[in-house]
Amino acid sequence: MNNIIVIPRHSVIVRFIDIPSMDEAEIKRMVEFQAIKEIPYPKEEMIFGCRNLGSYRDGFSSLMLVVARREMIERMMRENDLKGLKVEGIRLHSELLYLFLLKKQVLKQDKANLIIHIGRDESEIMIADKTRPVFSRGFKNSDRFFEEIDRSIHVYKRDKLNPEIENIVIAHPSDVDIKTIRPHTKEHFSIPVDFHEYADDLTDAGLSAEIDLLPREFTDKNTKQQKRQGLIITYSLIGFIIILFFASVFFKIHEKNKLLGMLSARVEEIQSRTGDLDELLKKITIAKKHRDEGSFIIDILKESRNLIPADISLTGMSYDGKKAITYKGISKDTSNVFSFVKKLEKSELFNSVEIKHTTKKRVKGKEITDFNIQCRLGRL
Repeated sequence: MNNIIVIPRHSVIVRFIDIPSMDEAEIKRMVEFQAIKEIPYPKEEMIFGCRNLGSYRDGFSSLMLVVARREMIERMMRENDLKGLKVEGIRLHSELLYLFLLKKQVLKQDKANLIIHIGRDESEIMIADKTRPVFSRGFKNSDRFFEEIDRSIHVYKRDKLNPEIENIVIAHPSDVDIKTIRPHTKEHFSIPVDFHEYADDLTDAGLSAEIDLLPREFTDKNTKQQKRQGLIITYSLIGFIIILFFASVFFKIHEKNKLLGMLSARVEEIQSRTGDLDELLKKITIAKKHRDEGSFIIDILKESRNLIPADISLTGMSYDGKKAITYKGISKDTSNVFSFVKKLEKSELFNSVEIKHTTKKRVKGKEITDFNIQCRLGRL
């Protein structure tokens, strides 16, 4: 389970601002400047994050800017370290609550919503104009609960452009008892109040949170680890696909050799080439680095499998690591070999196809043609 720290609203500073840009890279640069401008802390003492709420003015992006004291964040991380817990993210409760209520369709999408969240030790106020947060304030629980709510609404109404509140939602986790507050809450407001109790863990509710106050040096380290793990998985899958392909090819060779009555002789020969397979895999690994993680080599292997006629048994396939693929095999008839060559020549993967040798010989009383074909790769 992920170890996510959730910071209460009253522990951070939140600003709702408009940035004159819609380019993500430019917004990230401007957010840092805006944070320094808005908040009276030295830059090195701040950790900030933001959520892009969308565009509500032509050419502008509306942001929810969050600033936390670095000392507080680092103290929380040290406490987790002492418990042997690795912190994977630091989220703001306000953003998680907002996303959760949107997901549960609790907010009225055509009205201004007053959201009051009552927690065990602290509460917070959020006002969303339709689905866009425009105001946020947090406070510790006390006997001045309703005074704090009235103060928050008063601050919100100072801006005459803010719409009138038409919907009130009071949310609380199921382990917080609000029986004593509930009747007073209904009496306090002149419009109906909806109550929403939830038992969900907001950090594990599949929410698309964007605000992460984990210090950048930790996020960079986590990103590198994730990339490294991703590469390991990618190369493991590619290796697994190659192994499956060769297993399929050798199974086909095995079956054709049975029909020709040469099973034991050819199986021994194929088994003797397992060392060549390891060498080929090493060369394929080198090629993968220059051709989009192996896609080109895999294309060649797939094309080869599709081109092999039913009456040809392929006993070997090698790659010189540069520009040539060599096919070795046997056929009952020389004409089948030339037919195979024509198919290879028509493939877009090869520049030229050359028969190095064909030799007729008898095995257990049956005449077969042993061949060696070299193909020059066209796209390397």
